[in-house]
Amino acid sequence: MSLCTSMCLLAQMGLYVVQGITGQPVGYNFFLHCTALAESLGLAWVVYVLDGVVVFTMLLLFWGAAKQIYFSLRAKGRLSRLHDAELTALLTERYGLGPGELQVIDHPDAIALTMGLLRPKIVLSTGLLQMLEPGELEAIVYHEQFHLQHRDPLKTMLMTGCADVLWYIPILKWNSKQYSAAREVLADAAAIRKTGEPVHLGSALLKLLKRKQVHSYAFAYASFAETSINYRIQQLIDPQAVQALSFPLKRMMISLKVAAVLSAMFLIEFLYL
Repeated sequence: MSLCTSMCLLAQMGLYVVQGITGQPVGYNFFLHCTALAESLGLAWVVYVLDGVVVFTMLLLFWGAAKQIYFSLRAKGRLSRLHDAELTALLTERYGLGPGELQVIDHPDAIALTMGLLRPKIVLSTGLLQMLEPGELEAIVYHEQFHLQHRDPLKTMLMTGCADVLWYIPILKWNSKQYSAAREVLADAAAIRKTGEPVHLGSALLKLLKRKQVHSYAFAYASFAETSINYRIQQLIDPQAVQALSFPLKRMMISLKVAAVLSAMFLIEFLYL
């Protein structure tokens, strides 16, 4: 719901900008009707405010997309230089993965993540392989395989991107964090089902935390040991426990105000017409 609402709102903003530039009508546009209504009621300042919000949001959208493309291409180039073909082929065959679904890089840090939007792949480092026992490595691969099969880097990028662009609707940021946490818990559960026990997954997570080599990157990815660590540890200790969500009241109130303004403009437009 969060993603659909965000995408619809951004699509309407995009059509509004296109129609403003070309001067040609492009289907139904909520923002165009709102500005026309504001002008007819003598509220010219509303038009300027709305134009500013729409243009600023579109600039943020294009800037975010450009950054994502740039950092993804740069990461791809660096990974190709660090590629370890022998270990990649060995682990790909061992875990029954398809061509291009796993890449081992020659790097001393412990790296375990899934990256790529259209063609995701699991990235493991030689530093990680040296640190883990076979059972721990297997648990991590199955964890990342869940992200790979469900295209979680793309989904997470869309959620976080919409939350960043539509920053004036703060509940989207909270939704994005909860979604990322949920995907990590589901990936943990998938790894436990395949390995048959949570011991190896928990010990691998603990080793990564002890080494304090959990990094964040500018490109879209799903990392093994970066998101919702405390919550995941609780789930590993007691899988049957139900964690209650703490709703962000302040974010909800601000978001409701934004929704109320948009709803009021739509209602006034409907009654006026």
